[in-house]
Amino acid sequence: MTELTPGAPRAEPDPVVFKIPGDTLPRWLRLARLGLGWLTLAYGGGALLVMIALEWGGERLWLLSLLLFAPPQVMLLPLLVLTPLCVVFRPRLCLWHLAVVLVLAFGYMNFRWSWPPPRTEKGITAVTFNAGQSSRIQFAEFVEREKPDVVVMQDAGTTLAAFLQTKLPGYHVARHGEYSFVSRFPIQKSALLATPLGEGRPVGARFEVLVNAQPMAFYSVHLPTPRRVLSHFMGGRRILGDLAGVSRRDPLYGSYGEWLEQRIQLARDLRQVFADEKLPFIVGGDFNLADHGYIYHLFAGEMTDAFKASGRGWGLTFPGSTRNPVAGFGPWLRLDYFFAGRGWRPVECRPEPGKKSQHKAVLARFEPAAGK
Repeated sequence: MTELTPGAPRAEPDPVVFKIPGDTLPRWLRLARLGLGWLTLAYGGGALLVMIALEWGGERLWLLSLLLFAPPQVMLLPLLVLTPLCVVFRPRLCLWHLAVVLVLAFGYMNFRWSWPPPRTEKGITAVTFNAGQSSRIQFAEFVEREKPDVVVMQDAGTTLAAFLQTKLPGYHVARHGEYSFVSRFPIQKSALLATPLGEGRPVGARFEVLVNAQPMAFYSVHLPTPRRVLSHFMGGRRILGDLAGVSRRDPLYGSYGEWLEQRIQLARDLRQVFADEKLPFIVGGDFNLADHGYIYHLFAGEMTDAFKASGRGWGLTFPGSTRNPVAGFGPWLRLDYFFAGRGWRPVECRPEPGKKSQHKAVLARFEPAAGK
């Protein structure tokens, strides 16, 4: 028995250390953390490359062109697995996931921050609307509230134009085929575009009006819908048909690659029509294309996209009502546009509120460009 000297400190026993044989768990953790780092790098770099390819390649890259019409949020789906794992094992990597979300939401999806200036006497307020499968009551309320100077409509019958005249007394009306035009300004000329033709029909109409005693042109455009081709190629109508509330399917003519080439050539021909226009002009309508890709930049390179120059928010117009959870049960595409041509600059652009219409109407305000 060990005797302790009075007043001497008591010796503490050595701590017991438990060791894991072979250090298996720490090695596994290191491998998991390393793997998550590489997966985050691959995901972030891959998502960025896909966004760049969609923006500038689009329809010229047939495989990626399918993504142009899908909800952009599909690029975030890998985060449903990757982020929870990183929260547990490497929380700092979640900052990189957040960076991808911000680039997609506020960069790729063209979120705009502009605020419109006050209205002026020389400005023009215009509305474009695809009336097919849309709420005409919601649209009429929007027009009556905003009282635009000009309304360009596609897929519209005579009854809608006549109805708008009751909301906008004293306005002039012209109609050719599916294209109706309601204007506060006197209409001098109007006609369907002889060329180009899309699927055998005119893809637009031209209306010439007098604004402050000066002639200018308005174009109403309706390019062929890609829905039936994409639905067929992607294996069924549920992806772009049922989710948008449209269940009808049409037969597919030709290969997908041939259809893309025809679509690109149609856009080039229509862009040439705008390039040849001699008067100041504004273009509105349902272009049936996303605000990314080769075809979009054909038009945006020739004219000024009103929403991109003067919009606020995302400006999504299609579909107004949807059951798609990936898109947050709301619209995910901007198919309806205003473009400012020679002589005009956009100062405001926004879609109508509400979700009753398949295509939301779009309002834009334009001011004379410098020197006009």
